[in-house]
Amino acid sequence: MKIQFQKSGKTLEWDDRFENVLDLAEANGIQLENACRVGVCGTCKVKLLSGEVYMETEDGLQDEDRNQNLILPCVAVPKADLVIDA
Repeated sequence: MKIQFQKSGKTLEWDDRFENVLDLAEANGIQLENACRVGVCGTCKVKLLSGEVYMETEDGLQDEDRNQNLILPCVAVPKADLVIDA
């Protein structure tokens, strides 16, 4: 699976050794704002432009965030190719 980080202009291949999208991004020089790293604070939320992710928790998202297709990269694992506004 490929993950395209639109703002940074990088497209990366998903690697199962990473626990989440945030870890993959950081390992490849893409800095995403974050704080708790467990999906509860919402600091890292970004817009998912296409694709599908699994998130163990969505506590850091409000209903309005979900309606805007925001995800929490700190707990997001791709289920398909992704395009993220980051």
